[in-house]
Amino acid sequence: MHQTNQIYEFKATPIYERYYNDDTSWGVYNFTTTDDIPEYNEYKDPFQEDNIDNIIKQSVLCGKLQQIFLGSEYVVKAKLEYNQKYKSYQYIPINITSIVPRTKEAQKAFLETIITKRQADILLEAYPDIVEETINGNTDDIDLEKTKGIKEYTWNYIKERIIKNYVISDVITLLQPIGVTYSMIKKLLMNYGNPTLLKKDLLDNPYILTKINGLGFKRVDGLALKLKPELRESNKRTYAFINYFLREIGESNGHTWVTFNYLENSVRDNIVECEELYYKILDVERETQALLYIDDEANRIGLKYYRDIELYIFKILQELDKFNSNWDLDVEGGIKQAERELGFEFSDEQKDIIRETVKHNIGGVSGKAGSGKTTISRALLTIYKNANKTIAAMALSAKAAQRITEATGFQATTIHRGLGAKGLNEFTYNYQNPLPYNVILADECSMDNARIFYDLVSAIKPGSKLIISGDNRQLPPIGFGNVFSDLLELKDQFNIYELTKVHRQAEKSGILTDANLIREGINPISQPEFKIIHGELQDMYYMFRDNREALNQIAVNMYLKSIKEEGLDDVIIITPRKKDCINSTTELNKVIQDKLISNKVPFLTKGNLKFKLGAKVIQRVNDYDKNIFNGEIGYIIDVFKAKEKDEDYNMFTVKYPNKELVYTRSELNHIDLAYALTIHLAQGSGYKTVIVTIDNTHYALLDSCLLYTAITRAKQKCLLLAEPSAFKKCIDNNKSIERQTWLKLKEF
Repeated sequence: MHQTNQIYEFKATPIYERYYNDDTSWGVYNFTTTDDIPEYNEYKDPFQEDNIDNIIKQSVLCGKLQQIFLGSEYVVKAKLEYNQKYKSYQYIPINITSIVPRTKEAQKAFLETIITKRQADILLEAYPDIVEETINGNTDDIDLEKTKGIKEYTWNYIKERIIKNYVISDVITLLQPIGVTYSMIKKLLMNYGNPTLLKKDLLDNPYILTKINGLGFKRVDGLALKLKPELRESNKRTYAFINYFLREIGESNGHTWVTFNYLENSVRDNIVECEELYYKILDVERETQALLYIDDEANRIGLKYYRDIELYIFKILQELDKFNSNWDLDVEGGIKQAERELGFEFSDEQKDIIRETVKHNIGGVSGKAGSGKTTISRALLTIYKNANKTIAAMALSAKAAQRITEATGFQATTIHRGLGAKGLNEFTYNYQNPLPYNVILADECSMDNARIFYDLVSAIKPGSKLIISGDNRQLPPIGFGNVFSDLLELKDQFNIYELTKVHRQAEKSGILTDANLIREGINPISQPEFKIIHGELQDMYYMFRDNREALNQIAVNMYLKSIKEEGLDDVIIITPRKKDCINSTTELNKVIQDKLISNKVPFLTKGNLKFKLGAKVIQRVNDYDKNIFNGEIGYIIDVFKAKEKDEDYNMFTVKYPNKELVYTRSELNHIDLAYALTIHLAQGSGYKTVIVTIDNTHYALLDSCLLYTAITRAKQKCLLLAEPSAFKKCIDNNKSIERQTWLKLKEF
């Protein structure tokens, strides 16, 4: 018997990938080696002469490891284990390090595992050290005109494989104990550019991993102290915690400052060894403001970055508003034209707001559902269009932009696309290269966090007009700040109005009437019943159940019935939670996809979730290379193999309204199924039929902002499925919009 604790080190070349899962980093590979290992299967190469050098040793690697590449050579440290199920030995990896190919022949051997022999020859002829140069991040000057048959898509594929295999693999192995995957490291790599520099910095200061969403401070801290115990009492650890804590408060709760006591208590709870260093850092920061903005008099502390963003927004708006724009506008004619097109007469309140707004460069309007925000926007844009002014209409999400187009008749786009997004917080249009428009409409502004709102207003040229519109009682932004709501409290500084009256047409709608009651914390239901219908239009339905499984079944059945009448694009289920409960989007999406699409069609898998040919999907990350942004919805129209010899499907194509994009299997984490969406993700959109499902497993999220936002996604029919106590909690709570922000203090 072999010693189970003994560690064996040997060189190995994988020859077959039996299984690999990116999400769990679990894989099974057949490999060959010429080194001495205790257990292996022996065979002879039929193409070589019959001698002792012809003996090839083959065995299996099985366990947690980075994805390794067939034909490449690795140094493996592993333990030997006997698998009772398969009655054979296998090696359990501890560490796997790739051997970088230095010679042209070695590079050629590696490249031929991912591209054709001809492509490898062409690439090496033009760039003999291409693998090593890519590892070192020196590929900015690659000229694809010199590589016949290798264009941008193929080159990006090659580059990713090189980086994944030779730069990131050993780092991944090092960081696997805290669950770091290649996709997480890739997010950091986007900011660094040079993978070698990233690797060096990671090993020098592991706390930079706190920049990755999904990695909490405690997980990173445990790894950092294991790698470098001397960091236990250090400025690096203290700064890392302060930065992480305040950033997390901003991204999760929206606050851009906290009280001293709140931060101090968190320091004691998490890094008590660094408490004295923390006080010393505060003294330094009071002088330097390198990381923090400290207001001792008001007992407030926050990231200087957050405060600066809010300060800059305020000052930019002031500067834009002061600019003198004497435009010859036919205001009354524009109002009458919009009335004719819409088929009704504006209220006096709406007309007064329109007349006042055109006098200023900054104009804003907020109001409850059905109060006419879109009506005012349409009239304003008509007035400016008739004066031959160039116009851009934008919103944060693709669905919100589509809704602007439908409601106003003016073509709209996402803010990211409108600004020409090139990378994280990097845009073609900015302060130095402003947007070439006279008028910018920014709709659904309650969705905009401080950073994206800053990017937008800083790209507006002096003399242009900005119209901001939204509903401050919908869910606040994801991320730090609450700019739109804060600006409503600065009416004395800017020309911002809040509509108070509801359209006569809206009064017939049970959806809008009940939503506005909920907006004010008023329960529209006297007593929960099996089925209730509200509104002259009979468009607001309630179905109360104490059984969550029953709610789930009703939601699925009503969805399937509704899409037969309205189609897949005009029906949605929305619910607060994404996962970990029966009425989450993940569980609802699984059931609906299986009801709509057979298991016999081609599909790809991510964990235990399938993505089938024909599935409705939503993009969940901003991909600047593909020019696709979070929230865009499409359908999988093709599932295929990159190479005929591939065992499983590993590529797929998604058709969006204006484009088709090809994805690799590793990009499955960029999309989700989209039959059911979270309420946050559905915000800004509109569907003919909306099915809202809430129960007490959503307890921490339930409040009137969430329910109001959910109901107002419906254009023609809303069906609310709820546990009675969960519904009551929504009415009684109104905590979402309360955020601690510098802008709200009016101290600028």
